[in-house]
Amino acid sequence: MLKLSWSFLAFILITASLSVHAESKKQAELDIACEQARQVALTPRKKEIYNECLNKFKKSKAICADEANVYNGNRINGAPLFYELPACVKAFEFRKQSANN
Repeated sequence: MLKLSWSFLAFILITASLSVHAESKKQAELDIACEQARQVALTPRKKEIYNECLNKFKKSKAICADEANVYNGNRINGAPLFYELPACVKAFEFRKQSANN
């Protein structure tokens, strides 16, 4: 009987571990999709930053490219841009659902 109980416990632990791993993998995929969607939405602003850097501040192309590439839509005293996109809402809802389980 003890042997059966340990086997059953091991089965439960392995199953739970696989479930957590699957949820983590799914969350990572959703987070990546969110960030990809945000980067697409941020592209016009990144182009503006690049052009302003070149034309107004007269910096080199390499520096301007770096400045534009690191722009992530963060705002002073506000939430970062584009987390309301459908892919980001889906990632947030999945995270919230997983936390409640």
